[in-house]
Amino acid sequence: MPTLYDVVVVGGGPVGLATAYEVAKAGMSVMVLEQNNFFNQAGSSGDLARMYRTMYTEKFMAELAYKSLDIWNELERDAGVSLRSMTGLLNFGDPNLGEGTPEGTLLGPIDNLKELGMQYQELTTEQIEKKWPFKNLPKEWSGVFAPDNGVINVQLLLRTLYRLGKDYGVHTKQQIEVTKLTPCEEDDKQAWTVHGLTSNGSQVEFKAYKIIITAGAYANHILEDSFKLKLDLDIWEMVASYFNVNAGPNGTVFPSMWFQFAPDKKAEDGSNRSQLMYGFPTLEWGPPNVTRIAVDAATNRIDDPRKRKSNVISPEDTLDVQEWIKEHVVGVDSTVPASSLTCLQTNVYDNMFVLDFIPESYLQGGAAKSVMVFTAGWAMKFVPLLGRALMEMARDGSSELSLSEFSITRSDSEGHSIIVNPEKTAGIRSFTMQGQGRGSSVHQRHVETPLRA
Repeated sequence: MPTLYDVVVVGGGPVGLATAYEVAKAGMSVMVLEQNNFFNQAGSSGDLARMYRTMYTEKFMAELAYKSLDIWNELERDAGVSLRSMTGLLNFGDPNLGEGTPEGTLLGPIDNLKELGMQYQELTTEQIEKKWPFKNLPKEWSGVFAPDNGVINVQLLLRTLYRLGKDYGVHTKQQIEVTKLTPCEEDDKQAWTVHGLTSNGSQVEFKAYKIIITAGAYANHILEDSFKLKLDLDIWEMVASYFNVNAGPNGTVFPSMWFQFAPDKKAEDGSNRSQLMYGFPTLEWGPPNVTRIAVDAATNRIDDPRKRKSNVISPEDTLDVQEWIKEHVVGVDSTVPASSLTCLQTNVYDNMFVLDFIPESYLQGGAAKSVMVFTAGWAMKFVPLLGRALMEMARDGSSELSLSEFSITRSDSEGHSIIVNPEKTAGIRSFTMQGQGRGSSVHQRHVETPLRA
């Protein structure tokens, strides 16, 4: 008979590993199941760096980011190593650009920074171009620099969470594709059977009282067959490129991360091309004399990771960045990227997290508050906090870190919801409107058309 765990975590990315670490540290038995190898490039945690930021337009997100500071510090003390390089963050651009970007608005975070007592500095275009290697910025633009922000060492974070989890007793198995969850009775308590397939096609089973799904873009692969529940996911194939920078005594240096707020640019074909650019300094743990610069949007948008164009990097997104570098950056060679990659960014209509229990009505007779799910949102900066939240939800049945804004049953003012009925959408193909994805998918809803026979 399979071992009965307190918790099975489905998905061994950063949030799954952080959750397992927190669960084991709280004294519960836990198994992590990963469908690929650990530390893979199949989801959202590939590459070397992500932003850690506290500048948020939404008050609840700013407060959550502030709370995450202490949890990051706890993790780093336990690990005995720094997982972030706190370079600060420069946001700059058009102060009048409206809401609807993944990063909110340029000036929106200021009130939150003031209320939280966090440092910041407002800058003119002249001051920005004097310290950062930018040029030809409109004079009416401005900037906000906040020091309590940094660059996350993604690969070190993943391996640290895996190592610490093992130290606390986390069990792990890779190349196990979870196919279905079913309720079962065990020792007079309701538990779950986790059905899976190994890489050679053998069937395996695991049992647990609580299930935590942290499968990111792959969440629907488990939810549909297990609960007849599907989430309306808008998955972006994000492109990031590293470009060579000038070295030597007069070399080019980016002193911090940065993000540009700018209106869309009209392309020759009439489509709108995002100008939401971002970048990182040269990384201590990365190749020398390169900088990552990318557009915070995606031309290729899908509703299932099986549709990912894994052999193609969007030439349109790459070209947008190359043209922008030529116009606005000093000392960076835009001719040919030193390297490029893609990762999956999972979104729902409001760009926020889904962090909640599966509603009891979908559990097929399973115990209430026994299955949790996390997916969607721009989450790397919250990884330790999300692990803490999911552990508390499993242990206590609630967490103050799981906000109502992250509810799986929420909907917008027009009635668009996150949960969709897969039976009603059978035989229908969902696709996004033509053109590049820009801020929030609430502005570009999915269009439904019948599949042709």
